Amino acid sequence: MNKTYCPLLFNEIYADSSGEYRLCCHAKTTECSRKYKSQTHKPFEFFNSPEMEEKRNSILSGKKLRECIKCYEMEDSTGQSYRTKAFKKLHYTIDKNTGEKNINWPIDINKVTLKLRINGTYCNLSCYMCIPYNSSTRRNEMNKIYPEGWDFFSSSKFESVKHKEYDMIVNDIIDNIEKVNKIHITGGEPLQLPKHWELIERIPSEHAKNIELVYDTNLTELRYKNHSVFEIEDKFKSVIWGVSCDHYQDKLSWIRYPLQVEQFEKNLKEMLNNGFRIDLNCTISILNIFDLWDIYKYYRNNFGLHMNFNSIVSTPRFLSIKNLPRKTKVKLLEYYKMPLFDNRGIDRFQLIRTHLKLDGDETLLNQAFDYIEKLSANRNFDWKKLWPDFLK
Repeated sequence: MNKTYCPLLFNEIYADSSGEYRLCCHAKTTECSRKYKSQTHKPFEFFNSPEMEEKRNSILSGKKLRECIKCYEMEDSTGQSYRTKAFKKLHYTIDKNTGEKNINWPIDINKVTLKLRINGTYCNLSCYMCIPYNSSTRRNEMNKIYPEGWDFFSSSKFESVKHKEYDMIVNDIIDNIEKVNKIHITGGEPLQLPKHWELIERIPSEHAKNIELVYDTNLTELRYKNHSVFEIEDKFKSVIWGVSCDHYQDKLSWIRYPLQVEQFEKNLKEMLNNGFRIDLNCTISILNIFDLWDIYKYYRNNFGLHMNFNSIVSTPRFLSIKNLPRKTKVKLLEYYKMPLFDNRGIDRFQLIRTHLKLDGDETLLNQAFDYIEKLSANRNFDWKKLWPDFLK
């Protein structure tokens, strides 16, 4: 693998909640993504465009792309990035009998993964680290506590996909459905979005049986009107339920406010009892970095699930673990020095250790405390009672 090649340019179409097409969900917005938007172009027009072909040729020849600056910076500081993760995921397979890694090459560019945020941004939770333009409840809370704007987090200006644009996107997907082998649906909370259910219904059953679905869901609701998760399981080749879960009990409720823990755990058990494949995904920030072993053990012991620690908050910067005091980071490195391997032989704590070794800015912690205090006051839910030792 050279230092610029990324398989996502060859097999993924990403559309964000504003209808903008980008190289992937982590790619920087440039003139290409500003040109190719749902208002003017269909998703497969973007994927097959001369600009995309030029970018593919560039990375194959070792040239860096401006859109990919985030991954390049991560690799320079940690040796890992979303690009390297995608390479391992899409090009490596592990022999179940021998455990040996095999490289699949080249990638099949005739089969495409769709990663879609176009179904809407309604979400019933206001997770404290969520980018507000991905959640309606989050935007409402941020507008209330920061009426002057919250550009420190992300742009306060937001424009969602219009109904006409959405129809054009979905029609293009259905017209090219034979080229699709995977659809990754996120939100908002997808299971509570009517447009999501419209998309699921429109995919012909003869093609659905060849498509893998992946969800990002908060799992607070398993049903929407006359729909339920069970009809999805029956229609598609396979479904992976990526459940966002960053703590347990009251701390989970504070981080993913106002999640009802009892209902969440009831839904989790119902899906497990029906044989659903669940991937628990933890987003790591300054509020849960001290508790990861406890979080892992809680869900392993109570649900038989193994937590993934594969996402670390980078925006807003003041919630990043790299800004913790140096002495604290040294203690955390010692605490997480023991590897925790997943079934692919990848250490779940490796990404955490690399981030804890990064230079940060301790002065940003004051901004973090101010932000958390404002959330606590608005929620009438005192964070200091949950994390009494945090400020020590």
